[in-house]
Amino acid sequence: MKLRTKLALSVTLFTTLLLLFSFLVVTYVVRDHLIESRFTQLEQAEELMEDDSSTRALLTLHEDSVVLSRNDGRWVIANDEEDDDSATVNGDVRARDLPGIPTTRDEPFKSGNWFGIVHEDQTYLFEDDTVDETVSTLIFAFSIVLVIALIIAFLSSFFIAYQTLRPLRQLSQTMERISDSGTLETVPEQQNDEIGQLGKVFNRMIGRVDQTMEQQRQFVADVSHEMKTPLTVIEGYAKLLKRWGKTNPDVLEESISNILNETHTMRSGLIEPMLELSRLEYGETTTETIDLKQLGTEVADRMHHAYAVDIPVDATGTVIANNEALVRILTIFIDNAIKYAKDPELLLRPERLEVLDHGTNLSVEQRARLFDRFYRLDEARDRSGSGLGLSIAAALAEHHHLSVGSEARSGGGSCFYITFH
Repeated sequence: MKLRTKLALSVTLFTTLLLLFSFLVVTYVVRDHLIESRFTQLEQAEELMEDDSSTRALLTLHEDSVVLSRNDGRWVIANDEEDDDSATVNGDVRARDLPGIPTTRDEPFKSGNWFGIVHEDQTYLFEDDTVDETVSTLIFAFSIVLVIALIIAFLSSFFIAYQTLRPLRQLSQTMERISDSGTLETVPEQQNDEIGQLGKVFNRMIGRVDQTMEQQRQFVADVSHEMKTPLTVIEGYAKLLKRWGKTNPDVLEESISNILNETHTMRSGLIEPMLELSRLEYGETTTETIDLKQLGTEVADRMHHAYAVDIPVDATGTVIANNEALVRILTIFIDNAIKYAKDPELLLRPERLEVLDHGTNLSVEQRARLFDRFYRLDEARDRSGSGLGLSIAAALAEHHHLSVGSEARSGGGSCFYITFH
């Protein structure tokens, strides 16, 4: 069963219950009012009987009335118009089907269509079918109203549900087309209700998926481009080996040495950074209190052992972050400064960690792309790196809820920094 049908049936069922409840309340109120009005007439009759009024005076209260009097322990008709068919009540058969007289005295009663009251040795009765007829009329009218109301309720709720759920149908159809064709689509953003919000969330999700797919396509293209040069070099030396390697030891030695260098460059400069990028998504994000002076000393010692350079450290204060992430990012910044600039320095403060260098000034366009994957300032001549170092720093910072950036220094060179969210 479709959702709109379920909604329509639910509304119809609720309408039915509401109408039934309303009918019961109205019927009860009307019936109670009619009975109370008849009991009022009986109270008037009781007043006449207390005043010893004549039977004829009592009979004028209602056209279908009768007065009974007790005779030898039995109730007999005391009408002024008694006929041969008149007889005792609760004993002898008579023409009229009079009800039994209750034992309770001085209280109005109803028995079938008969209303009556007992006062000492007299009973006043009258027959009135208005109450039952009114209730029957209400039932008939309610039945008609119920059928019409249910038809209107079902059709209107079905139409409203159909119109309201249209965005969901569009969303479902869009998802089916995406599943069948693999082409990403968005849905129109029209409503501002919960369903409209669902469409907006879906569009944002599609946007992120499309962005991720585009990044993957660009990543594959960049990797293919980066792999092309070392593979071409390896292929060239392999052909040289095939032609001259068996007879020329110098060619053999040179070719093997260059092939090993290229494979080492591919492994350390391309494959390992790519693996590091892929592992970032599953890395831990634990934090701890870090002494910045100790952090600066650790990074400076590491770079001294790697490059035999002394890096000045100006550090004070503490931060709460992941120590390994900060060490890795600062190491990348300093490594980049050593390769492409000179005289790196560390300036560490709780609000910002900075690596300062004294390299050449970069244009705004160049600085904006520094953290892009495989970006190098001079792609035609520079093969010293893969262009992945700064992109790894950016990905690592994002994973640990940090921000990284670069800005020009007033005296020349660059400032690479880390800030905390």
